[in-house]
Amino acid sequence: MLELLMHEAQMLKQQGKKIGQIAEALGKSERMVHYYLSEPSRPRKERAFSSKLDPFKPYINTILEDDPFINREILLVRLRRQKYNGGITILRDYAAKKSAEITTKAVLRFETEPGYQAQVDWKVLGKNFVDGRWQKLYAFIMVFGYSRKPFVLHTTSMDMATFLLCHVLAFTYFGGVPQEILYDNMKTAFIYQAAEERWTVNKHLLSLARHYGFTPRRCQVRRPQTKGKVERFIHFYDNNFWVERKQHPVSLDEINEAVLHWISGISTRPIGGLGESREQRFAHEKTYLTPLPKTHFDCRTPESSRVSRESMIRVRGNWYSVPPGYIGATLTVKIDPLTKIAEVHDGLQVVRSFAVVTDEKNRRFYQKEHRVALLELWRKQFQTPKPKRRVITPPEVITRSPMEYERLFELSEVVQ
Repeated sequence: MLELLMHEAQMLKQQGKKIGQIAEALGKSERMVHYYLSEPSRPRKERAFSSKLDPFKPYINTILEDDPFINREILLVRLRRQKYNGGITILRDYAAKKSAEITTKAVLRFETEPGYQAQVDWKVLGKNFVDGRWQKLYAFIMVFGYSRKPFVLHTTSMDMATFLLCHVLAFTYFGGVPQEILYDNMKTAFIYQAAEERWTVNKHLLSLARHYGFTPRRCQVRRPQTKGKVERFIHFYDNNFWVERKQHPVSLDEINEAVLHWISGISTRPIGGLGESREQRFAHEKTYLTPLPKTHFDCRTPESSRVSRESMIRVRGNWYSVPPGYIGATLTVKIDPLTKIAEVHDGLQVVRSFAVVTDEKNRRFYQKEHRVALLELWRKQFQTPKPKRRVITPPEVITRSPMEYERLFELSEVVQ
C-alpha cells in the first residue's frame, strides 16, 4: 500500500500538481506527501497514536474501500482479531465519515475526465480452432472512460507477459497513456495478502506503471458501476462481433485485424445519451494523455536454461542448439508472448533466436553450424591421434652349410 501511494504521489507531481493538491487527491496530510515524494531510506519511527483506533485505520480503510456499508459489528469482530481493544462508538463514527468519503468519491468519478481513467478486463472465449488447432482463446479489452474508445487484442494466454504486452500495444494504439487504469481482482494486477488481509499491486504491473506513468487501481467489489464501461463494452463486443465469428476457424492475426476494423466502424456512431461518437470524444481526450516514453519496456519474462553436453537448451518441452562454447553455462531465454519468438541471451549479448514449437514435445532442433562445431569439438576432445606403428628389424641370420658344422664338430673333438 505504501509503495503504491508513493508511486501515485510521484505521478501527480509529474503532472504538475502542487503539494496541497496531491495531499487532497490522496486524502493525506502535506507532511505525508513530502514523505512519499522523498522516499526516505531510514526506517520510520513509531508513531504516538492519539486514539486506540489510529493504528487500525489503514486496515479499516481497506475494508471500507471494498464495502463501505459493511456491518460495523462484523468489522469490530475482524478488528478484535487484529488486537484492537477499543470501543465500537469510535469505530462507528470513523467508519461513517470514511464511507461517506468513499461513496462521494466514487460518484464524482463515475463520469471520468478526459485522459483520466481507462478500464481493463478479460473476456474468456473458450476453446476455438485457432491457427490450425484447438486452443483456448481470450480477449484483452481496454476502454477509455471519457471517450469509450476501446482496444481489443485476442490472445491464447492470460499470463503475466501477455498481460503486460497487451498494455504496451494498447498504449501504442491510443498514442498515449491515461492517468490511472482500473482492474478487478485478477492476480496479474492485484494480489491478496491473506496474512495482512489486504490487496497489493502486482510488482510486474507496478514496474510497467512506473515506466508509462499511470496508477493501477483496483475495482471495489459490490460496486460494479466503477468498472461498468468496460463490462458494458464486453457485452456489446460479445453480441455484435464475436457472435458472428466464434463458429468459424480463425487465425490470431486475422481476427485481431478484423476486430480493429470493427472498432473503427463503431467509433464513428454517436454514443447514446452523449450525442457524440467515440472518435469525436477521443480526439478531445487524446490531448490529455501522457505521451509514450522513448524507451522500450521489455514485457518478456526471463527464464534460465543450462546448456547440455550436446550443446542444447530445453525450452517449453523441446531442445534447441546453441554454440558449443556455451556447454555447461546457464543462459537466459526471453519469449515474446504473441509471436512465440525466443531470444537466448548471455548477459546483454543475444546468442540466437528461434520460433518456439508448442504443439510437439521432446524434439531436437539443431542449427547446422552448431552441429558442425560440436563435432569438431568432440574430435579435439575425444579422438587423440593414434601412435605410429613401430617397425622392428629382425636380427641378421647367418646361414651355414652342413659341411661347416661337421668341420666345427671335428675341431671340437680335437680340442678335447
